[in-house]
Amino acid sequence: MSKNLRVNADRLHQRIQQMAALGGLPSGGVKRLTLTLEDKAARDLLTNWMTELKLEIIVDEMGNMFGLHHGSNPDRCIGIGSHLDSVPTGGKYDGPVGVLGALEVAQTLIENNMALNSTLVVANYTNEEGVRFFPDMMGSLAHANPDQVKHYLQAKDSHGTTVGEALREIGYDGKVQCGSIGYDHFIEIHIEQGPILEEKKIDIGVVHGVQAIHWMKLTLEGKSAHAGTTPIYARKDAFYALSRLSNYVRELCTEIENQLVTIGSVEVFPNAINVVPEKVIATLDVRNLNDDRLARALEKIDQFVHTDESFAHLKVSKEVLVNVPAVHFSKNVTDAIAGSCKQLGYSSLPMHSGAGHDAQILATKYSAAMIFIPSKNGVSHAVDEYSSPDQIEKGANTLLHTVLTLDQ
Repeated sequence: MSKNLRVNADRLHQRIQQMAALGGLPSGGVKRLTLTLEDKAARDLLTNWMTELKLEIIVDEMGNMFGLHHGSNPDRCIGIGSHLDSVPTGGKYDGPVGVLGALEVAQTLIENNMALNSTLVVANYTNEEGVRFFPDMMGSLAHANPDQVKHYLQAKDSHGTTVGEALREIGYDGKVQCGSIGYDHFIEIHIEQGPILEEKKIDIGVVHGVQAIHWMKLTLEGKSAHAGTTPIYARKDAFYALSRLSNYVRELCTEIENQLVTIGSVEVFPNAINVVPEKVIATLDVRNLNDDRLARALEKIDQFVHTDESFAHLKVSKEVLVNVPAVHFSKNVTDAIAGSCKQLGYSSLPMHSGAGHDAQILATKYSAAMIFIPSKNGVSHAVDEYSSPDQIEKGANTLLHTVLTLDQ
């Protein structure tokens, strides 16, 4: 019977639409920042669905939510899930596909009286996006690193509200210690957020790992001067130096294999049309699948800053914001995902994730991997983010049969 088991695609699609209405935007997108009233509504709805299934509901100190369907062996546990929070102008699918797909897998097993050896845990992790509170993936970080919980609870948003205060305000300040639920395996379905699966007409991405990520804030300080009376040779132009760096890192991305560098945020001072910029604050997002190649890129960036003539008369300071090494997912889980695709008749492609995910953090402590489904035009973190009901169904069925395989 288990080979023919399939999720209820209509129910899953309906739930995704119901969830999207909570924090829904007139444009069709979603704004559901973590630990807001919209997030509370989403959590309450998930709680109702979990209660209907008679799952044991646990909320830990970080507000991470877990719905447990107990198996015959109390020493075995498989986690499945993702997150419900969004970016300010997000779509319907980034995160909820993973949480609601996991819920659908649990319901399918329960309705079909499929007894598991392992306890199945449907998880919703707090603050994956990191928009309101820093760092991102905070809930899964707390799960994997319980000693950091007090630090995370003290993080503040732009209005000075702490994570701990926000959790209490929405009633999700759980008392269970983070990390109390341990997994033998964790699997997360997620939209790809890129164009590869759609371009190649592939049903499922079997994610083998997540690239290393390094974020830094670079502050360049020169001297403001009159734009009309100061000769080029006499200028200490902070923005000119940044423009030189921007061109250099673009070239670096073709020089080093799988290298990506993005200057995503720039503040210019005094930001006046007729004044030579005296100060620039910029962020660099540096990524690679390989830790050694990433380190080489960072070294080359540092060398450029210290040797290029445009930086010669500037004061340069650097602050590392994030430094996450590459993560390689467990072969037994990726093999189970690939085997499930073959059994179901779905095409699959081994790939790596370019974005960070909860599974990436949990993989530092547990056996884990991810399932990707196609994203239309590769769009995500935008209101026109879209994955079709058929694509979501295939992702959920793959998750279902991966769970059954790992439970054996």
